[in-house]
Amino acid sequence: MLILGLTGGIATGKTAASEYFKTQGIPIVDADKIARLVVEPDQPAYNLVLKHFGHMNILESNSRRIDRKRLGEIIFGNDQLRRQLNQCTHGFIRREALKQIIEHFFQFHSLIIWDVPLLFEVGLDRYLSHTLVICCDESLQLERLKRRDNIQDDQQALQRINAQMNIKEKCRRARYVIDNSDTKDVLHKRLQAFLSTIQPSQMSTIAWFVALFIPLSVVYGILRLWDLYDRRSNQQ
Repeated sequence: MLILGLTGGIATGKTAASEYFKTQGIPIVDADKIARLVVEPDQPAYNLVLKHFGHMNILESNSRRIDRKRLGEIIFGNDQLRRQLNQCTHGFIRREALKQIIEHFFQFHSLIIWDVPLLFEVGLDRYLSHTLVICCDESLQLERLKRRDNIQDDQQALQRINAQMNIKEKCRRARYVIDNSDTKDVLHKRLQAFLSTIQPSQMSTIAWFVALFIPLSVVYGILRLWDLYDRRSNQQ
């Protein structure tokens, strides 16, 4: 089994790459989707976020759900609040991601994509020997972001780009880099060629399955019990 950490800069094409991998039948563990899941009402991270940010009017109108856009605006540009939010959510996000990875392993998938926008920023690359960055020319990144999010002002778009680690630094840290400065068809061809070089063999997959089945079964059971404990704690 090979776990590939997928990341990129804002509007560089990471999502397009993730969608292509999905069309090839490769399972995606999506950190953004998990981040939304763990702050749903009655989830453990939900209560922690309300404890620290509830006084800032972060709930949607007539709803118990957290307004993630509003919360994002609050922490944007404030490192202290961002760290505080990360402390509330990142442990739960990683736990859910690990559960999903193990579930895909039990389904005998040889390759799993872990899609994490802030892979290097939060230090997850320390646990992954295979990381892929989708990049593009910086002027093209600015143009794509403005078009995608209907932003008129260059400075506003640049502020969002600069809120993340510089794309050149991400490329330097990654094991693999794919340039997405051309068309989507060109990106797909590059991704197809890339997959042909990293796809584990069937024998390798069988060997890893045999070696890891029992220890990962134990880890998965512990994670499920941990979830059960958190749910019961929230109900008290």
